[in-house]
Amino acid sequence: MLRHALLLAVVATPLAAQAPFEGAIAMSVAADGGKSTDVKYLVKGTKIRMEMPGTRGDTMVMIFDMAEKKMLMLMSAQKMYMEQELRVNAADAAGKASEAKIKHTGTTETIAGYKCEHVLVAADDGSSSDVCVAKGLGAFRMPSGGGRGGPPKDPDWQSGLGEGGFPLKVQKGEKVTMEVKSVDKKKLDAALFAPPSDFSKMDMGGMMRRRP
Repeated sequence: MLRHALLLAVVATPLAAQAPFEGAIAMSVAADGGKSTDVKYLVKGTKIRMEMPGTRGDTMVMIFDMAEKKMLMLMSAQKMYMEQELRVNAADAAGKASEAKIKHTGTTETIAGYKCEHVLVAADDGSSSDVCVAKGLGAFRMPSGGGRGGPPKDPDWQSGLGEGGFPLKVQKGEKVTMEVKSVDKKKLDAALFAPPSDFSKMDMGGMMRRRP
């Protein structure tokens, strides 16, 4: 019986290690030349919830469903949410990879208890970023602002993450633009990754039709 139990334990260990990450990640994010903002990043399978301070003293919430390829933005004051398609596919990813030169340095660092490798990402415009990439922290999505009326765009340095990579620190020149402060593995309520039941979906098509 003891031998059988030991065998089961050995078999179960790698299976448990492959379980997808679920939990809360606290990070600091700064736009180019801007001040840092604290961001709460929640991961559950292929779903992501980001919470950050809004411009009016409220909390801005974005929910990404990577499997369904859609993004929700919650507007608490209006009790409404806006839905957008995530226009990301293999062709887009290949295009981004070709636009940037990626160099794996082999240099590692431990941040928030996780080991990461520094990857240098040089864009065609001459800018470069040092991204410390970890594995095993689930899906990652960090859109930057799009053009006027356009959808959010991914930062160029995301092309350096590879398959299943998660950035623990991003540095552009002398400026640290993103850094993970803590990682808390825990179970999360599925309701966090969906609009509240009393929120209404904004009719974007109807708004466009009503414009003069």
